[in-house]
Amino acid sequence: MLERLLEQPGRAEPLGQELLDLVERRLLEEATAFPGAEALVLELKPRVPIAVASNTPGRLVRGALACAGMGPHFEIVVTGDQVAEPKPSPDVYLRACELLDAEPSLSIALEDSPTGVASAGAAGLFVIGIPSFPGVVLDGADLVGESLADPQVRRALGVN
Repeated sequence: MLERLLEQPGRAEPLGQELLDLVERRLLEEATAFPGAEALVLELKPRVPIAVASNTPGRLVRGALACAGMGPHFEIVVTGDQVAEPKPSPDVYLRACELLDAEPSLSIALEDSPTGVASAGAAGLFVIGIPSFPGVVLDGADLVGESLADPQVRRALGVN
């Protein structure tokens, strides 16, 4: 697709790498956590096992978590480049549950995208949708909250 858009046939791999490098640089400079994410993770971590399950390549996820100050909070990070099929396949969620020794049907996913909601739902998790941008529709989520501080989201997670 980049070859066509930039009218540079035969350069898919270097163009893809350049795009990845640019995104990584921006993430390492600008990544921030959702408002309330760190406080919520600190509340949950002593109570239940937690992980990150992302479609994004591992080096970008780890860089973004570090930049946002969230890296130390997650021992388990499963990314799209570590599984056979990316989201909307359930693979990242099933692998995260496996590594956590958690039953998917007893697990909860926090998701901000339609693809992520589909993935977590296909894995059998209870899905809480938190839109990352105004107007994002998270059909298929079991619960949609306005933010991580939303009282119904906190109740569903067992924190008040």
